[in-house]
Parts: sequence; structure tokens; C-alpha cells
Amino acid sequence: MISELVAAYRSGESTNSLCLRFGISKGDVLKLLADHGVTIRQQPMNKSVTRPDRAPPRRHGHNEVMPANRIPYERYFEVSAMPEPGVPMHSYDYLRRLTSDVLETSPVWDTHAHVGRDRDGRELDFIGLLRDLDDYRVNGAVIFPFNDPEQGTDFRVPNDRVWDAYRAAPERLVPFMRLNPNGPWKDEYERCRDRGHRGIKLHPRAQDFALNAAAAMEIYARAATDRLPVLVHTGYGMGAVSDDLAGIAGALPDLRLILGHSTFIDMPRAVAVLAPYPNVYFETSVVQAFDLFAVLDAIDPARVLYGSDLPYGSSAHALHELAVMANIAGVHPAHYADLFGGNLLRLLDSEADR
Repeated sequence: MISELVAAYRSGESTNSLCLRFGISKGDVLKLLADHGVTIRQQPMNKSVTRPDRAPPRRHGHNEVMPANRIPYERYFEVSAMPEPGVPMHSYDYLRRLTSDVLETSPVWDTHAHVGRDRDGRELDFIGLLRDLDDYRVNGAVIFPFNDPEQGTDFRVPNDRVWDAYRAAPERLVPFMRLNPNGPWKDEYERCRDRGHRGIKLHPRAQDFALNAAAAMEIYARAATDRLPVLVHTGYGMGAVSDDLAGIAGALPDLRLILGHSTFIDMPRAVAVLAPYPNVYFETSVVQAFDLFAVLDAIDPARVLYGSDLPYGSSAHALHELAVMANIAGVHPAHYADLFGGNLLRLLDSEADR
């Protein structure tokens, strides 16, 4: 938790947001940062979490005009979002309360998890993955390779690792292939598609290609024809990508395009530009609180997919952040089952009908 908190603060997340995300006091946040040699940014006098580049005020779901650069954190203190006395914030009991017990009756599925190992030294096998899922009673996850040191030019070895993990727990894991548009991707696409991989992961920063590069566009087109969803990295290391994504979604209306990390790197513009495209889905892993609020406040809940980014994130933090921000954004509890798994399962069911 501490390394994740420190990394989030260094990337720009505020101390107020970290308090809510990790369930600890502001004093504890500041102490942890200081203990790890982090220089504390000057704090604004305004107690609300803000983004200076937010759009103009808009009509909020609770029927008041909400300044668009402000999260209404006072809603956290409403009865529906407050933990009962003696119930830890990072507990399944509190999460169950936040989600109106829907997690007891509806499947929870993670849209974003890795299996294998990464060039940065991270690794996760399917046993560790299932252990994390079990801690919060998550039914299953979409899995795909890391930026694996053995990726070669076509990701064949990492894709095999993902397939082996799926075969070990087929009722809980959904395998996506990872491709490199700069390499000989066509044979690997067909090999993985034919044996049962159910989607594609693309990472423009790691594999150094433009979202709308010719080879990438060909992959999207093939995926649309074969009804395979494509999850594309739109987080750290990316730039202003909203217009490119809108161009892709508009050119290929049958493509199911999942935005890994909800395009937080291009907020607030992303929600305005991409909201009109029903084939674009927002995946919620490692999205900072103010950007997750923007997604939940503006995007149809049927197009929001829960994700954790394991092992870079965790089920505990990802589930709690989505639950808390859904409460604060005023998302109706009738949509919670969809947010936490129903939307993903419907998307995969439509793919399975191909």
C-alpha cells in the first residue's frame, strides 16, 4: 500500500484524494510521505479536490449544478457512505454496504489483470492472482501479458503463459492476447483467436506505436470483424489521445474499444469527446479520484467496467475506490451490478456469439 500511495502522490494525486482512496487520515498520509522522503506540495486553501482544467459547470445527477472542477466530498459523510462503528474502511463488510449488498448477489469481474512477468521486475502467476481475487470475493478476471522480457516480436511466449493460466482456472480467467503492431502480429493473432483468446490488449507506449497507425487500425478492423474486444492502454505515458480514439471508434462502429485506465491522461476532455460513442468503454483501474468522478458523473454506467490493474493495483483499493466514487457521483445502486461485472460479462457474451 505504501509504495502505491507514494507513487500516486508523486504522479499528482492530492492528499485529500489519497485519504479517501486508502482510508487513512490526512496526518497519516503526510507522515508516510515524509517518512519516504517525499517533498510535500503546497496545499491549497480550498478543501475540495480540484483539477484546474475542468470544463464549465454541468448539471449533476442529484439535480444541482455542480462546479465541474470539484468533487462533492461532503457526500461521503452521508449515511450511505459512512462505515458503521467498528467496521474498517478497507474491509469486505464496508464494501458490501457501499454497494448495497449487490456483491453478495451479483458476479464481480475484473477487466484488467496481468499474468507472467514484466521488464520492470513485477510478476504475478495465476495462483497469486486468484488469491487477491479471493480476498474480496471477485469471481474472475480478464488476463493478458505484461510487457514481458520474453515477448520477442510477436508476444508468443507471454500469450502462452496467459493461455496456460486460463487452462488452470477456466471458470475464473478470461484470456486476452497481447500484440505488437510493429511486429509480425498476424500469425499470432490467428493462432490465439483460433484457440480461444477472447480479446486483445494493445499498449501504444510500451510497443511504441500510434493509436491510429496503419497496423493498429488493421488490428482493430480484424477484431471488429471477429467480434473481439480490444483493451488499449490510455494511461501513464500517453498524451492527448481523445481525438484519435474518437476517430477509431467512429470509423469502426462494430469495434468494442475498452479504454484501459479510462483515458485519465487526457481528462477532462476525454469524457466530452468520447461520450457520444456507444462502442467505447471506460475501464477504471488506477484512475485518480477526480478523474473517476468525471467518468461516473458523465458516462452511461453501462459503459463503465471495473478493473484493478493487478499487480500494479489491488482488488481492495480498486473495488473501494469505485464503490466510494459511485456513491459520491450519485450513481443509482441499480447500476452497481453492471459496474462491478455485469457490463463486462455482457460484452464478452456478445463476443462469444460471433
